[in-house]
Amino acid sequence: MADFTVAIPVYNGARFLGAALESIAAQDDLAGVEVLVSDNASSDATPAILSEWKSRLPLRVIRREKTLPMRDHFNALLDDVDGDAYMLLCHDDYLADPAALRMTKQALKDNPDIAAIYCDMLYVDEGGRTLARRKFGRSGRFDPDATGRRCLATGRNLFGIPLAIRRSALNDLRYDERFLYAMDIDLSWSLATADDALHIDRALIANRYSADNTTWRLLGTTSGEYRRLAEKHVGKQSALQTLKMVLTCHFVTAQKLLFGLYARLKP
Repeated sequence: MADFTVAIPVYNGARFLGAALESIAAQDDLAGVEVLVSDNASSDATPAILSEWKSRLPLRVIRREKTLPMRDHFNALLDDVDGDAYMLLCHDDYLADPAALRMTKQALKDNPDIAAIYCDMLYVDEGGRTLARRKFGRSGRFDPDATGRRCLATGRNLFGIPLAIRRSALNDLRYDERFLYAMDIDLSWSLATADDALHIDRALIANRYSADNTTWRLLGTTSGEYRRLAEKHVGKQSALQTLKMVLTCHFVTAQKLLFGLYARLKP
């Protein structure tokens, strides 16, 4: 059993999967690391790419017999993780620093009571060029419940992408069927019932903006999902609170659409 699992869900990801695997191979410490890839019955060159990488990484590949809906695929992958802690890395994202896994494993060792680790991020375009750096303005331990409440107030994911989640904290928790757009926020917030979280103020993950991103197809569901987040984690909201949250979500959606346009048009 691995100490740490990099879990990668992929479906027809031939365009970007190699870059994700290359970023793992470039890490300066892969001791105790397993790369677990769940191929969601891809019909492109994904299986061939994974076959080529089997000799280059500690790679375990699971091939799904049929294509699962995204949330079901992610949950099936979590069921297959057997490391003490894991990172879920989407196939079109990648590790932005060769020290990412070493720093993550050290933070887990130094802080045995934390449930999850987060970091600053890079936003990159389809070619991997940096568009912006996402700084979260924090370092060290932080309160996930307070962060979840700020997510509601701002209409944004203020957790970021988890670098690591302890399996002992995850336990039977899985992605909630009520969420797709906000599924990462909900999972991170739900972990607040376990322990605090930790933030490393260094850009260790690159989040890729491309036409393939599921985010673009889900933007219209933002306000509804945030209302369900509030109901689940805070309780029933007043009409005024709900209106303010909906308007904030619409404003943030417009910002994301503009940023997506910038990503596509940037020379």
